[in-house]
Amino acid sequence: QSQLPEGAKPLTFILYADKTKLSNAGTVKAYPIIAQLVNLPTDIWNGEGISGGYIVGWLPVVKEDKEFAKKPGWVNFKNTVWHKAFSRILSSLSSKSKMGQWFKCLDQLLHWFFLSILILSADYEEQCVMSLVQGVWSLWPCHIFLVPQDSLLDASKRYSLQTSNNSQAIIKLAQMKCTLEEKEKTLKEYEFCGVDLSVS
Repeated sequence: QSQLPEGAKPLTFILYADKTKLSNAGTVKAYPIIAQLVNLPTDIWNGEGISGGYIVGWLPVVKEDKEFAKKPGWVNFKNTVWHKAFSRILSSLSSKSKMGQWFKCLDQLLHWFFLSILILSADYEEQCVMSLVQGVWSLWPCHIFLVPQDSLLDASKRYSLQTSNNSQAIIKLAQMKCTLEEKEKTLKEYEFCGVDLSVS
């Protein structure tokens, strides 16, 4: 908030990816992204109706294909679909997070808001897709820190955060390799999926 222009206010959201509300539309399956406004008082925020959350988009569920299931290319494809769909949902917020937006509130005054996502809440499987790690059995299963699996219980060490910048750097390093084998080897070191995070 201290980095915002004078007179500006943060308008902060929590986004929930809720697979428990899977919906069918013909042959297409999808689940909602629900937004909650953090600025509201707790008694309103935890209430029902509009104040309790609002669906801002839907994420598609890619139908499994037995022929390609569990192959790296198929996993990358599913992750790419997720990131592109989520990027589409966030695209309308991009300019408002950088330039802000004036909005007349119930006090009939204009306020200058800058939108931000405070928390992106989802289950572990979904968080693996978000951060492109390959799950609980991988060599680097944590989506918060770059911690090797055999050191997960070692609290005596400090590890780097699993940030989008760090992830993008690893993926770009892999993309610079001359052969597919070298690329896969680089990604394998961190058990990463080969998806360009710039789409999200």
